[in-house]
Amino acid sequence: MTSTDRRGWQDGRRDATTLAEVLHVLRGRRLLVVGASLVLAGVALLFGLFRGPAYTAEAVVGFTPQQMPDDENARLAFAQEVFSAITSPGSFSEGVKAEAGWHGGSEEFRNRLDPGVTVTGGGGMEMRVAFSGREPEAAARVANAYAETFALEAGRLGGGQLSGGTGIADARVMRRAVPSEGSGPPAVLYAAVAAGVGLLLGGGAALSLEGRAGGWRDVRDAEVTLKAPVLGAIPDYSRAENEG
Repeated sequence: MTSTDRRGWQDGRRDATTLAEVLHVLRGRRLLVVGASLVLAGVALLFGLFRGPAYTAEAVVGFTPQQMPDDENARLAFAQEVFSAITSPGSFSEGVKAEAGWHGGSEEFRNRLDPGVTVTGGGGMEMRVAFSGREPEAAARVANAYAETFALEAGRLGGGQLSGGTGIADARVMRRAVPSEGSGPPAVLYAAVAAGVGLLLGGGAALSLEGRAGGWRDVRDAEVTLKAPVLGAIPDYSRAENEG
């Protein structure tokens, strides 16, 4: 039986495909299967490594002026003035980064940072700062460093530094940031899932290509298809003759 006698058996093979046949096909086209798995795993790993920060930590600082403004709008304006006076100098951000041990660039630091001031219902003032990072501990460390530095600088503000001539009576960290959990799966998990999907897609493509093939590749292929041992095979010399 020659290697071209496979077509007559293909319909039967498709109707009753066994695990041995599937494994044989996958082994024969292992480069396709493994290649699809590695490509998808690599893409997913790069996505996991270069995706945006997945963890956000928030800290809160409360501060009180020596003389409380009359209405809520005046209190909010005073809080914003305090915030600007403390955070505008470039030395503030540099001090925060040094305190937190953060070595990224200034633009990246600003993009991950989300600070702001609010006035509470009881007339108090708060500065809330959130920082996003790839690691929960790093995000919490920067948020806490920002809050602690802000509270320290607010306590040093004198009346002559603000337009109303009123200084800060008290400033303290009301709530420290804690490392968050479960904000995003690690990059390795993305790669593992993608590798599994790649195996399925590569295996499906291999089986599809095998079903369209018109001949047996070798004796083992014939044995798996016929479900019987092959006692002999006639070599195909047609290609060699044509080349000659």
